[in-house]
Formats: sequence, C-alpha cells, structure tokens
Amino acid sequence: MNIKPDCITCIMNQTLKVCKLLEVDDLTAKKLLDSTAEILVQHDLSHTPPQIAKETYSKIAELTGVEDPVAKAKALATEMALEVDTAFVQTLHDAVKFAVIGNVIDFGAQKQLNLDATIQTHFHRHFGIDDFGMFEKELATAKTLVYIGDNTGEHIFDKLLIETIKKHYDIEVYYFVRGAPIINDVTCKEAEILRSCATVTDTGVPTPGYDLQYANASSKALFDKADIVLAKGMGNFESLYDETDRTVYYLFIVKCNVVSQAIGQEVGELIFSRH
Repeated sequence: MNIKPDCITCIMNQTLKVCKLLEVDDLTAKKLLDSTAEILVQHDLSHTPPQIAKETYSKIAELTGVEDPVAKAKALATEMALEVDTAFVQTLHDAVKFAVIGNVIDFGAQKQLNLDATIQTHFHRHFGIDDFGMFEKELATAKTLVYIGDNTGEHIFDKLLIETIKKHYDIEVYYFVRGAPIINDVTCKEAEILRSCATVTDTGVPTPGYDLQYANASSKALFDKADIVLAKGMGNFESLYDETDRTVYYLFIVKCNVVSQAIGQEVGELIFSRH
C-alpha cells in the first residue's frame, strides 16, 4: 500500500515523538526533523509507509548514536501488557479480539489509543470485518501457521492467542519478528517470551512491516508454504496488502485515515480480514 500525503505528516510527527522520548536538545531535534524531511523529499508516492519509516529511523539512529531509539517505550509497553487481566478471555474468538485490541500499543500510530480504555470499550464490540469463521474452518486442517508480529507489548497478547490456538489445534506456529530494531516493532530480543509456544523467526526485515523485498530466504519460504498466514497490525497490512498473491489474514485496529480508506472501514474499527 503506497503512501499518501497524510503519511508525510504522520512520519514527521513520529520523528518529533522520538526527539521527545530521547529528550534531545532543540538543535538535535531540528537536525532529526530536517533529515526526515529530506528523506521524504527524496521518495515519491510509489513507496509504502514502512519503507519510508525504515529510512527515517535508520537516519535517527545514525544521528543520535542510539541503535534502538524507542527502547524505553517498548519496555514500558511490555510491562503494561503483562499487567492486563486476561481471565475474561474464554474462547478462541475472545483471544482473537483480545489480540487485536493489543494493537493499540503503537508508537508509530497517527491516533494514540489508551490500552485499558480500549479493552473496556472494544472487547464487546463487533469487528468491522470479521472472517473468523473462515479462519476457524482453515485451522481444522492446517498444519502450519505463520503469525507475523507487529509491536512490542502487543506480542504479549499474541502469545495468548497462539496458546489458545494450540489448545484446540495440532499446529506448528512460526512467529515472525523484524530483523533489527525499527520503531517499537518486536524483534528476537522481545519475542523470547514466545518461544514456549512458537518458533520465533527472524525475518531479516528492517521495515515496520513484513516487506517481501527485504525478507530473508528462510522466512519467505515459510510465508509461501504455510497453510495459514496471520499478519498483525497496520504495518504488515501496508506492506502486504495487494503486494502478495497468497491469502493472508489481516488483524488490526484502523488507526489512520489512509488505511481507513484502503480497507473501507472507519478509524477505530476492529479488522479480521481474509484477503
């Protein structure tokens, strides 16, 4: 999914948020914002938002000397997620909904949502698009599932969904993570906690979304051959939607107008779409 003009302001805003998170001085903030603006000028609208984000965050890391600029936010998100009461999650559909509600943990989102408030307001809401019936049907015969992770913090919610799936189905799950720190996306480091229920797979991808042109051969082979692929979050949707011929289940909350227009659902809607 290619960038739109709205994405430009979103990417600039992300850089500003990183400046505040790192508590840099005004001159450094100006330098980082200038570098992001220069990258945006150099790229036309044929690129995806995650591809642009890769360039901007690489430059931020270079200019600040901080390899993982959002590390503090990732740690706090994980702590917050681990404190959430999950006792009310009883069914597989509950676990799917709980996992998608976790998608509010997103440092890069245009619209920031409160986790506790979203759990209260969204858990009993219907999905804007809900292909759970088809997902459940395919799970009955599937032997392998690729689950493409998104943000740190929500990976705790992903763990609950994977554990719930494996309670009901004899299936091998591969949990895809990014190849290096990018925004607040989950990497092998944060995904250690999932090794009890899934094979954590470093995709080699440096973008905040599973971009096929950057994927290493081993993850690409798993992606191509898996019986089911579930892609979590808007970054994976932006990277894969209309970019792959294989069927993918997209699980995310709509958090910006650009994705809202692409999927045909309002901002704030829960999406579980087979495409």
